[in-house]
Amino acid sequence: MTPLEPAEPVDRELGPDSGPTISAPEQVLATLGRWVVGAGRYLGRQSAAAYRSIDPDVRRHVAQIPLLSFSLLGARRASVEALPPDGYPPLVFVHGLGGSRGDFSLMSTYLWLHGRRRSYRVHLDGGLSLERLAEALAKLVREVVEVTGEPQVELIAHSLGGLVVRIALAEFDLSATVKTVITLGSPHHGTYPARYADTTVTRELRPDSELIKRLSAIPWPTQVHGVTFWSKSDVFVLPSESAALEGTDQIEVTPFTHYSYLIDPRSWALVRKELELATPAHAR
Repeated sequence: MTPLEPAEPVDRELGPDSGPTISAPEQVLATLGRWVVGAGRYLGRQSAAAYRSIDPDVRRHVAQIPLLSFSLLGARRASVEALPPDGYPPLVFVHGLGGSRGDFSLMSTYLWLHGRRRSYRVHLDGGLSLERLAEALAKLVREVVEVTGEPQVELIAHSLGGLVVRIALAEFDLSATVKTVITLGSPHHGTYPARYADTTVTRELRPDSELIKRLSAIPWPTQVHGVTFWSKSDVFVLPSESAALEGTDQIEVTPFTHYSYLIDPRSWALVRKELELATPAHAR
């Protein structure tokens, strides 16, 4: 077969009638299409610029929200079982505002792998006052003590949970049954973002609330080992130093976000370290 010869270039001018005829409606649509594309590009550039202008700590908080999907797993409540002794006081996890028992799934699993085999997670119903939440926590702690036969427990609390713990210690005679308390990003002195909502709990979380004033006048119980973690990158606790409490070991963990406490392995390791300091191996 003879190979095809390359086609000769066509050298001619296209006249006004050489192409398909475009109707007036089509011209309008084409113009509109070009305008939409241009507007989309402009809005895209503006959105990107707006996103970049947001504080990096806020962007990190937003980016971590999908990672909290694990917190939806698990039942809202679970029965308290004795569980085999592991040489440590039982652990009780206390979640924060809008959270659930599932918030501590990853941390409790990490600690389980490192020998902390007896842990319990309280469920705090939304809409109740902090006093009623503290009452529920005190009830669970007493149940854990009774079922396990252990004289004391250790508490790990995130965000709002730290205030619930403090009220339980101060107002529900819980100090004698608690060995250690670790709070993670808890607004001990209140937080200004609470002004952006008007619920029973958020009103109590405002820095000038009667509850915050009352708690501020109560010193940390000397018989309880306290540790408060705080971070300058936490956009939910403002001022950030509000998460550091007098009478406790105050540990800065910048650049942790408010969610890093729950999902960052470095947070789990730090919590484990503080628990080990509270109950050294030679003391078990």
